[in-house]
Amino acid sequence: MRALASGNTSVTVEGVVVPGFFCLPAETGQPLPVVVVMHGSDGFKPNHGRIAQKLAEEGFAAFAPVWFGSDPSRPGWEHLRREDVLAAVSDFVKRPEVDPENIGFMGFSRGGGLALYFGALLPSTRAIVNYFGLTSWEGGLEELPHLQINRDDPLDFVRRINCPVLSLHGDSDTVVPVTNTYGLDEACRRYGVEHEVVIYPGVDHSFIWDDSDNEKYNRDAHIDSWNRAVNFLKRHMMPNNGQ
Repeated sequence: MRALASGNTSVTVEGVVVPGFFCLPAETGQPLPVVVVMHGSDGFKPNHGRIAQKLAEEGFAAFAPVWFGSDPSRPGWEHLRREDVLAAVSDFVKRPEVDPENIGFMGFSRGGGLALYFGALLPSTRAIVNYFGLTSWEGGLEELPHLQINRDDPLDFVRRINCPVLSLHGDSDTVVPVTNTYGLDEACRRYGVEHEVVIYPGVDHSFIWDDSDNEKYNRDAHIDSWNRAVNFLKRHMMPNNGQ
């Protein structure tokens, strides 16, 4: 296990503070690939901090922006603006430890859809991992009025993705139906985006969170998906490490 350095950070965008948590491998001696961790509709939880720590143990810089609920004037995710996340990421990758041209995204649930969206906006994105992501946006466009999503074709932004995507989903997901990933796959095929899809039979939503009170947790899917995710990120963001 690598020694870690971690802490909190924040950036102010038009008077609104966007905080975040970061974790770095200690004393690497060279700029690090960075993975941006996008939480879901329930907000930033200790699980997301642990994900950042696990990524750092694998040699990545990890940055988890708290993209809503961080300011009294914007108490919910419906106030999310793309400028907020882009500013937070841009501020973090100015750190000398980080390679600003080697960015990956990993998102969970609604954060999975946002990982795809923001990954499409940044040309320096090298890989995107989408865990049971909400990608259909059905009924959600009015809830995210500041993201400038095409109402006629909510997945139109996929055409701008210039890196491989890995999607991990349970086919018994009762929160974000697996049809979201199937629809994303159709869009990726349409726009020529490399898309690796892994479907877990009989597995529900949030299968990766190993909290004692998470009845949807699935140990086998957790272990398999995490190994796939890490190998995928290393393959596309650390091409010289033998992956």
